[in-house]
Amino acid sequence: MHAPYGLWDSPITAEHIASVSSTISGFTATSDGASYWVESRPQNKGKNTLVKRDSSGKIEDITNEDFSVKTFVHEYGGGAFTVDGNKVYASNAIDSAIYELIPDKAPRRITIEDSAKVRFADLRVCSHGIIAIAEKKIEGAPTENFLALIDIKTGVFRPLAKGADFYASPSISPDGKKIAYLTWNHPHMPWDKTSLWVAEISTEGTLQKTCEIPTGPDESILQPEWSKEGHLYFISDRDKGFWNLHRIIENKITNICPMEAEVGEPLWVFGKSAYAFFGDEIYFTYNKEGSWHLASLNTKTLAWQRIPRPSVYMQYLTKSKNGIQYVESYADAPDAIVELGPHNNVRVLYEQAPSIAKEFISKKEHIAFPSVDSTAFGNFYPPKNPNYKGLDNELPPLLVMIHGGPTAQAKPMLQPKVQYFTSRGFAVLDVNYRGSTGYGRKYRDLLKFNWGIADVQDCINGALYLAKKGLVDPKKLCIRGGSSGGFTTLLALAHDSTFACGADYYGVTDLIALAKDTHKFELHYLDQLIGLYPQEKTRYLARSPIHQVDKLNKPLIIFQGEKDPIVPKNQSVMIFDALKKLRVKTELHLYPDEAHGFRLPANNIDSLKKETAFYQEVLYGNKSLHHSSRGQHAGKPTSQL
Repeated sequence: MHAPYGLWDSPITAEHIASVSSTISGFTATSDGASYWVESRPQNKGKNTLVKRDSSGKIEDITNEDFSVKTFVHEYGGGAFTVDGNKVYASNAIDSAIYELIPDKAPRRITIEDSAKVRFADLRVCSHGIIAIAEKKIEGAPTENFLALIDIKTGVFRPLAKGADFYASPSISPDGKKIAYLTWNHPHMPWDKTSLWVAEISTEGTLQKTCEIPTGPDESILQPEWSKEGHLYFISDRDKGFWNLHRIIENKITNICPMEAEVGEPLWVFGKSAYAFFGDEIYFTYNKEGSWHLASLNTKTLAWQRIPRPSVYMQYLTKSKNGIQYVESYADAPDAIVELGPHNNVRVLYEQAPSIAKEFISKKEHIAFPSVDSTAFGNFYPPKNPNYKGLDNELPPLLVMIHGGPTAQAKPMLQPKVQYFTSRGFAVLDVNYRGSTGYGRKYRDLLKFNWGIADVQDCINGALYLAKKGLVDPKKLCIRGGSSGGFTTLLALAHDSTFACGADYYGVTDLIALAKDTHKFELHYLDQLIGLYPQEKTRYLARSPIHQVDKLNKPLIIFQGEKDPIVPKNQSVMIFDALKKLRVKTELHLYPDEAHGFRLPANNIDSLKKETAFYQEVLYGNKSLHHSSRGQHAGKPTSQL
């Protein structure tokens, strides 16, 4: 059937995505072959369920709807549970306390201090209790982060190490006598500069002989781990700016697998693992040219080989009884948990149910395009729907998607929201602008002091590149982004006339207000992205969308959670009020029960429907009312003009 691009009917509805899409946000395996993971299920009102698969293949939920396995340390969390034998220790998002979970028993609360003040992440069990990253938040006082030891019997905890602004990734040696961990201090972010520390654990459970491993002036270290021989391994970008595998033996640090590719990704959340030991092998995942690959390296010979897999992203690599287990993502199927055993034999342990028919899935093309005096990257998805073809002599509209962070990456795995739009006749460009990860530190650092410039240029030039190649309609270019991606969206709309309209999800609008009112983890992030405040106040004003609102004359729809601690609600309200005064077509939709990122199915459904209807109205006018995607008529917005 022939119909205008962007107005096709699709079985991939907002309700469908919200009802079937569950994500795995934490994973570990145990020495007896069991697997544990956290699933965020739409039907569970955004709560996180802990799931276990035992070695026989039996799968069961460990927690019920009254428990949500999540931590809010750094606000982004991660590392919310750990396993010790038949016991699980987990953070409950409902009260931020640590609980002991034992089969057939009610959860036992361990931590006893006011959990509104202290929360924990990156849990590790040792002979003295649970070692964790602690974050103490008391209203009116500076937030404290430290390495803590929790007594499992009494719930009392005490600091093991303190004094640095941030701590992460505690790793205990096989004999239990040593610990390695990471720290960093303001104004650095963990992808700028971290310190690696090693200490001995005394018989009393204190740290002794603490020493810092010598690092370079700008070195980012990730995931310290101990081998069975007691050697310390870690990921570092000290050589040529790529996160590579390193180890230290007799005080000598060696890059054991040099490559112009990234092993690991930025430390936004705790608990990620990009490599794991099994026997004399290290199995690791690396990112090259936008896709992730699996490989093994022999720790004796340092010979390595790629292990072919149909996946495009791997995470949470963990040693198990028969090999390593990890979460594997694909371009055309939901996530799976797999086990890689001897001779690289693969067993699929768990597969999420397919949510999108393969004939509707648009396959990505990793593209590189010129932008100013550099090259930028992205994943391009053409329209795909077996039931439709575009009208003759018509090109599809383009939706440019901008990832958050901004130090993050547009990943290549199946994304239901991308397919939601491509199945309606939109082309999608998921941009890895300068500053994104996966292309080395040199590319990552191109955004330093250039946020609001380089990212904006790359999003505009990516759209124009596709238009010049005749792949999209240059008059029907749209842009959307959340958080920092919302900031880029607003500036791209104000920059020139490239885009016809945009959608801003909880985006930054006033850099000065953000610098004064954000959480500790990102308190000095703008020092690297914009410059020091107030010394660079002029630059802050020039790059704040709220101060360029007179140039922002394209239709804009805004979505914001009222409980957002990272980008406060007033950021969205300010830009909406300013545009309303200028009589620019705009809508603001506030969600009282959402924080940073939307979790509840009803809100995801509502926002996606309203966003789609907004694009269709702007691009096609009344035509969209006569040929609209099923279920896409928006209700009355919270505010509009």
